[in-house]
Amino acid sequence: MRKSDELLFTSLEDLAKSSYSKIFDFLHTGIGILSTEGIFLYTNTAFAKLFNFNESIVGSHVSEVFLTAEQGVMEALRTRTMTICSSVTKDNAQGVSFRYPIEDADGKLLGVIVEAIPTKIGRGRLADLLNTVKNLEEKADYLERKMLQKPGMLHTFDSIVGESDPMLEMKKLGRRFAKSTEPILLFGESGTGKELIAQALHSASERALKPFVAVNCAALPQELMESELFGYEAGSFTGAKAGGMKGKFELADNGTIFLDEIGDLPLAMQAKLLRVLESGEIQKIGHTGRLHSDFRLIAATNKNLLKLVDEERFREDLYHRLNILELAIPPLRERASDIPLLIRHFMGAALGRKRAKEIHVSNEVYRMFGGYAWRGNIRELRNVLTFALYNIEDGEDILTIRHLPARFLREVNEEHPEIAKSAGKTHNLAQASADAERKALLSALVSAKNNKTVAARLLGISRNKLYKKIHDLGVPVSQ
Repeated sequence: MRKSDELLFTSLEDLAKSSYSKIFDFLHTGIGILSTEGIFLYTNTAFAKLFNFNESIVGSHVSEVFLTAEQGVMEALRTRTMTICSSVTKDNAQGVSFRYPIEDADGKLLGVIVEAIPTKIGRGRLADLLNTVKNLEEKADYLERKMLQKPGMLHTFDSIVGESDPMLEMKKLGRRFAKSTEPILLFGESGTGKELIAQALHSASERALKPFVAVNCAALPQELMESELFGYEAGSFTGAKAGGMKGKFELADNGTIFLDEIGDLPLAMQAKLLRVLESGEIQKIGHTGRLHSDFRLIAATNKNLLKLVDEERFREDLYHRLNILELAIPPLRERASDIPLLIRHFMGAALGRKRAKEIHVSNEVYRMFGGYAWRGNIRELRNVLTFALYNIEDGEDILTIRHLPARFLREVNEEHPEIAKSAGKTHNLAQASADAERKALLSALVSAKNNKTVAARLLGISRNKLYKKIHDLGVPVSQ
């Protein structure tokens, strides 16, 4: 058992009782989990079916139900080595079992996991097993994608995709800023990943194990903004929760609060924020005493705050209080060399690592993506790529221009006609090459009277390669 597993389960009892054990019910092989004393802690559906158990044997000792207990499970427990031999129940149901003794990182014996298979596998059973493997691969890909998108998992500078010079410089500066206690102001266009950078700053700081609280100032209704940010006591106003509510600043005590789109904060709220920054004192609605919060502020905006100051829409004193450590996030057009890395990252997140490796992105798509302005930045790239990935037909393994969204292609044609023209020539050349191959295949098949071996010989390729080209190019053949 690896250390990562030890963090999840301190014993096989924990595994047996957890929801994770339910995945074993997707298997057609029997799985049993036993304690260090040989007591059954769990069996999956296939185990019960294989040995004809009509009732649960959980809680029973292995010797109570299996004649082969001593040379099987008990031998594995005594020797701490995997054993393979027949399993025979007292009702003469038989199978072949693999008994795996499980130890923790310190060498402590936790118990035994048994994998049981029938002594004979018919054609139907084999089909079931193959289907199970396929289903498990699909579920593994799904779980992998869920883990990549799991809420609550904070990004780090290492996990943020980008190796271009602007990104490396931004990460280097960010790691330095993270060690400070001063506010950080993030500047970046919409879709550049400001919240990801804020998470990375928190993760690189001394507050990494404390709360990270994110607030989108533009999404908060003005009438609820004060109560959301500063909280309220019970009975403070009509509709207030019976127990009151902690505000975001109070929740961020000892941690980090991230205020996104701070340029949309109303002037009245800006004055309250300035007071909190200066004193750490929270003005909780309905609270008569003083509340303090030790938080680190990270703010972000895609607006020109100095221009807002000139327009008297943003307080100048607050601007100077915030703008101590300024970190600019480069737009995607200034880090085009990161696009291939981002493509592979998003493909893995959308499809799972195994399927993503099977998909190849054509050079014309890379060229088009590399020259496009990406006004929506990384968010726009992810959206365009997600559409394309789910637009690929089953059996296809090359992502081309024809898989991209029509709206995106229209924008490329309108804003970057030179890119569209260049990509179009490449696409037409590739199409012409495919058409020529298709004609050659058809001609060879006609000459060979549809004999695939003779046709392959005429073309100077192997029979397997002929079949692959017939499939890839959609060449009609009679059986």
